[in-house]
Amino acid sequence: MAVSVTIKQHDTKLSFKDTPKIDGVAMLPSDLVGCTLSFLLKSATIAIKTPAVINADGSFQYDPVPADVANIDTFQQEWEVVFPSGKILTFPNTEYNSVKIIADLG
Repeated sequence: MAVSVTIKQHDTKLSFKDTPKIDGVAMLPSDLVGCTLSFLLKSATIAIKTPAVINADGSFQYDPVPADVANIDTFQQEWEVVFPSGKILTFPNTEYNSVKIIADLG
């Protein structure tokens, strides 16, 4: 299921988190052993692809750096898993998460 997140420009304390599911069923942590994970964020003019973390419980996490949250915009977001075989699977599977970065007042 896709999620929507709103964050203020320049805020880097928020962690993006997700639990990978296929047809509503969470993947087991053992299914993700040896995989690499990327956090993807894209708008009409900006595209970010950066390494992310697969936690011990099988959840995904990415802590943004200043450049990731520097621009006010609405983004589509997904997680890209590359398995040891080289096969790729993205989450969520049938839609995108939504990230809206709004202006801060400072």
